[in-house]
Amino acid sequence: MALHKDVTFLASLLVLGLMFLHVSAEIDQGRDIINPKPCTRECGNFSYAICPRSEGSPKSPICTTCCAGYKGCKYYNANGTFICEGQSDPRKPNEHCPKECNRKIAYSKCPHSEGPTKIIPTKCTTCCTGYKGCYYYGKDNKFVCEGQSNEPKVCTQQCDPKVAYMTCPPESTKLTRVCVNCCTAKPGCKLYGHDGSLICIGGVKPH
Repeated sequence: MALHKDVTFLASLLVLGLMFLHVSAEIDQGRDIINPKPCTRECGNFSYAICPRSEGSPKSPICTTCCAGYKGCKYYNANGTFICEGQSDPRKPNEHCPKECNRKIAYSKCPHSEGPTKIIPTKCTTCCTGYKGCYYYGKDNKFVCEGQSNEPKVCTQQCDPKVAYMTCPPESTKLTRVCVNCCTAKPGCKLYGHDGSLICIGGVKPH
């Protein structure tokens, strides 16, 4: 009987020990998510970076094709009609895409904020401090890594062709011929489409 009790006691200790290790691992993982490790301060040895960004406008169209357009970016004509999504991987652009421009494409909308698509030089940047969705290349032009840090949000200055007019408090006067989008609209301003439907309200985050 004494031997049986000892075995049961040791088994209980083993189970408790395994449970403690499991809980400790989950706590450590949670800490890493809440408080990610800070990036080191040394500079990476990059040659350039490609960050697919929104480009062009109805009045200033870009020269590209659906084949050469970057994956994750959506391409539209001057009237705001969706044409296609890019097919080229920024890490390995398709060299067989046609060189001529697709005249239907006027502008693109990409996950990143406004700014240069190709960054030369990258200054003091590492894989850790580089922005997510940006692809960094070494001096030999070979892909090194994708950035790991969130990029601060910056509103693009593009006019949203879907916006027909806008009203702003306190007068709520109907304003037409406005160059605005949901990000640049002032808080409380309401943007309406050509059919009179509400598109968004400035300063209100979409759900």
